[in-house]
Amino acid sequence: MKMEQLVRTEEFLRIKIGEAKNLTGRANTSSNTKDVYCTVALDQEEICRTQTQRNQAPFFGEEFSFEIPRKFRYLSVYVLERDRHLKQDKAIGKIAIRRGDLHLYNHKDHWFPLRQVDDDSECQGMAQIEVKIIDSDDDHSKENFKSTSNNYTTTTILSPATNHQTSNHKAPKLLHSTHTSSLVQRSSSQQDVSLKQQGNFLRVPYTNSFHQNQRIQVRLKACSDLTKKNNQCDPYATITAHYTNKRKITRRTKVRKKTIHPTFDEVVEFNLYDFTHGSGSHGTSDSKIYTVTPFGGNDLCEIVVQLWHSAGMAEDNFLGEVRLPARGKQELQYLQQSAWYFLLPRSSQSRPAKSCATPPGTRLSCENSLGSLRLKLHYQADHVFPLANYDQLLNLLIQSVEQRPITTSAVYLLGEMVANKQEIAQPLVRLFTHNKRIVDIIQRLAEYEICKLTDPTTIFRGNTLVSKMMDEAMKLSGLHYLHSTLRPIVELILHEKKCCEIDPARINREKTSIEQNLNNLHDYVEKVFDAIIRSANKCPRVLCDIFYNMRESATKYFPQNKEVRYSVVSGFIFLRFFAPAILGPKLFDLTAEPLDSQTNRTLTLISKTIQSLGNLVSSRSAQQHAKEEFTVELYKKFCTEKHVEAVKRFLDVISCSIKDSRDVESCGHEPILLKDGMMTKHAQNRKRFGRRNFKQRYFRLTTHTLSYAKAKGKRPICDIPLTELVAVERLEEKSFKLQNIFRITRKDRPLYIQTANCVEEKKWVDLLSKICENNKRRLDTFHPCAFINGEWTCCNERDQNANGCRAVDETPLEVDLVTQLDPARDLQRLHSLIIGNMNVMTKFFDTNMPKNEETELTRQTLRRLSEEAHKLDQIQRNHRNKQLKDLKVGSKQEPIGDDNYIRGVSSSNLNSGSSTTPRPVTTTNQHFDLPPTLFQRGHFLRNSDGFSHF
Repeated sequence: MKMEQLVRTEEFLRIKIGEAKNLTGRANTSSNTKDVYCTVALDQEEICRTQTQRNQAPFFGEEFSFEIPRKFRYLSVYVLERDRHLKQDKAIGKIAIRRGDLHLYNHKDHWFPLRQVDDDSECQGMAQIEVKIIDSDDDHSKENFKSTSNNYTTTTILSPATNHQTSNHKAPKLLHSTHTSSLVQRSSSQQDVSLKQQGNFLRVPYTNSFHQNQRIQVRLKACSDLTKKNNQCDPYATITAHYTNKRKITRRTKVRKKTIHPTFDEVVEFNLYDFTHGSGSHGTSDSKIYTVTPFGGNDLCEIVVQLWHSAGMAEDNFLGEVRLPARGKQELQYLQQSAWYFLLPRSSQSRPAKSCATPPGTRLSCENSLGSLRLKLHYQADHVFPLANYDQLLNLLIQSVEQRPITTSAVYLLGEMVANKQEIAQPLVRLFTHNKRIVDIIQRLAEYEICKLTDPTTIFRGNTLVSKMMDEAMKLSGLHYLHSTLRPIVELILHEKKCCEIDPARINREKTSIEQNLNNLHDYVEKVFDAIIRSANKCPRVLCDIFYNMRESATKYFPQNKEVRYSVVSGFIFLRFFAPAILGPKLFDLTAEPLDSQTNRTLTLISKTIQSLGNLVSSRSAQQHAKEEFTVELYKKFCTEKHVEAVKRFLDVISCSIKDSRDVESCGHEPILLKDGMMTKHAQNRKRFGRRNFKQRYFRLTTHTLSYAKAKGKRPICDIPLTELVAVERLEEKSFKLQNIFRITRKDRPLYIQTANCVEEKKWVDLLSKICENNKRRLDTFHPCAFINGEWTCCNERDQNANGCRAVDETPLEVDLVTQLDPARDLQRLHSLIIGNMNVMTKFFDTNMPKNEETELTRQTLRRLSEEAHKLDQIQRNHRNKQLKDLKVGSKQEPIGDDNYIRGVSSSNLNSGSSTTPRPVTTTNQHFDLPPTLFQRGHFLRNSDGFSHF
């Protein structure tokens, strides 16, 4: 298999939504009753949403992170207002950031102005268009196109005053309708003209007589990823020819029902020269009056392909357009014969008058007329190569365990180079966990840090590399332990919604009410505390070994302090693991439900109390009084000898090197919850297909079975052993006219499941695919579509048990089922961090350090890191150059429209050996709505009206 086929792109996004200000509201509503929430979307596909805030200047403070499973053009954040009476949400505004610009906002808070949400701002998708220039009397030129006698419904010639590009778009007013052959007007002068082609571009010799005898043939083949309107998409297209005498000829395709990936395959033809006289002529004319027309004044100047959603009796919705410049020889010769184009918004002159969309080049988008939103983004995209390419870097990092002193090792030096310790800690922990050396590397780093301290109370209190690695190790190896311990209690708190507020300043109630809240809070804390204490024997083996080494190191360097053996462990397990998980349960996947303000406050009070209980092992902390006066009574109930001894017993068990074998064995056979959530399942054993047969079910995947029930907490309807799963694959849209559907093939019958979005689909498919990969009865082929009406819709095979028509995708990833480790990706992330901090490494070399053995070892390690990083960088450069060389702008992978047309022309000329350069574009905006800066760059295709930046 070629290297290019093994290289994969992994994208990750973390977004924190802060606060909004100066938001506009509905008419006739008070600003004090505004219910606002935000949604995060890839293009227009919603991925996640915040909790509703009832405030004119809402503060959300919610963070979301997810792997990006597909290509996208824009990251969109919508701000919506909820109407509880009409039950209809209104979009206040949106933020749209181009994918290529996301790295510009990494790790910083930015205020983004909101822009209007309308049909033009919601454009997405692409269209495949073929263009061919033919001679008027060359009937053989149609041999490459299908017959189009019945492919379109109407042929319409519009007057200049008719504007069909309005928001209430209907079928254009029919002024002239006829068959295709009668529409094409032929000139009396017939000439033989040769068409030259170079690459995929038309080469057209230009003379006036030639121009008048030619037609242009436009074929709309298909579209992809169109915008949905009210969860529906019934698209059709209009193809309009614009002439320089302001005359327009419009033709319309048939409507394709319920699809965002329509196939049209329809052909229309237009004359390159308009034979009617004057700008007000509609169709043919018998007038004998002659009109003086400038040379080329009736030439075809532009072809516009617009996509619309047919809304029936309501107003049709604009989905996007493609503008093909066709005026003159030089624009025609650079028009690709067949290409994919991004659908773009309409130009500001073509938009309906009632639209409030922000036109480009104005200051409206900077005046915050709709409000603004504060975001913090972290976006990373890594091109991951096969693991063998990283062998040298991997060996250098693993050698850090044995290297003496630890300060000369690659891991320690990387921690000193990278300022953000969490960025470097996460891939290091995942990599060493995969290689079974995480316990050793943390022990070496922790012992070095402890030996430098003089006060035992400051152990691991700073944000050092080893403390961040411990945090990541607990999240990675202890996440399922955390879920089994705290999830039942968190679900109980979310279900009961009892008030636990004990701060008199926050409530205006009687004293008895505060006492009741105190009792509620005490009950919750007691349940959480008991769950933690009873979970000691379930603590993962790797965490027990890490805690044991930490306890031994602290005791070694502080032998006089009898409490340090407890405080060094409690500082992690209570302060950095249990307490943060209770405070932010969504960040630790303890729940996916939205949290209201009262529940958030309850969890905050519980988290503070658990943190205080972890500090009871220290005599200094036990003697301190409560920080808040209203917590004194609660603190007294838990600051007892009973609770102190319980905490110490718990810490002794989880930091013991040797466990009872029965406990380890019992824990190993206990099923681990891998993933759960609500999905839509197709009803089985039904002869009739349709949306009614899809029902919401709660799915639960463990290391033993896959089950589903009517709701969470209900008895499972079906419990499928993992050994029965033989294949898991995504389905195409044509199976059910739905997106994000995958099929689980089992022994008896298939199971069709639809997820809420593409991110959830990727998570489920990746987990289930790994399970099937380890199954001995795994299938090698599958059907990418469903079995409907007695046949497979993909290959028309009538036998339901027939072998699949497509090979199952290979998954050459070394991924652990529980922890989902990917060493190649982690090594690539480390390589990116090394390259990004190469200037810091250079300063190490330039520093006048004393010449000794340790300094020389440090320089050697840095030199090896630099060499391996540059080798990998050269491999990536070669790969990028190969991609650029093979890049074909206009393909489905690289459509035309996002500032890449000139790049495609240059690439085509380079590959064909031509030195032809595109003509300079004038600064007129007669046909294209471009800001002057784009004209200076030579882009003569219209950009998306400033949609990518604000």
